[in-house]
Amino acid sequence: MITEVVKGWDATEVSRKIEAEIGRDLQFVRVNGTLVGGIAGVLLHAGTLAVAHYAI
Repeated sequence: MITEVVKGWDATEVSRKIEAEIGRDLQFVRVNGTLVGGIAGVLLHAGTLAVAHYAI
């Protein structure tokens, strides 16, 4: 039953409804995700460089 209901959803309409309900918080989620992902990437890169430097 749930599968049939979800299949009938229009992606554009669902996106619009989610953004209307969540509103401004959705932008904070996007920004925080970008920042956390960037920091994680920098730390992983720094760790890789440190391991490569000390392994030689």
